[in-house]
Amino acid sequence: MAGYVIHTAAGLRARDASRATELGPSEVVAVATPDHLARSAGLSVIAMEDVTVPFRATCEAMLRARGELEDALRAEEGDEVYEEEQADKQAMLLGIVEGLLQRSLIVAAKP
Repeated sequence: MAGYVIHTAAGLRARDASRATELGPSEVVAVATPDHLARSAGLSVIAMEDVTVPFRATCEAMLRARGELEDALRAEEGDEVYEEEQADKQAMLLGIVEGLLQRSLIVAAKP
């Protein structure tokens, strides 16, 4: 199994971990690392790579594109959803910039 996961940075103080869960997607609640969670599920971790830098670039590009397409997106999504999506993406970018959120590629297999 392989996948990307957004998670809190390792070693955060309790206050920073709490802020990370506020800034990240709703699934970012565990303080355990993705490799620890995979092992807890009975999987062997084959590889884990930090891909936060390219993910930050993707978040920035997404925000720029959504800004450029604002009128069309507001017409399609509605004002409320557009504002919510923008706020969520800006919060996640802030979490990355502050070093609270990371994205990793993890590859694991059942032993």
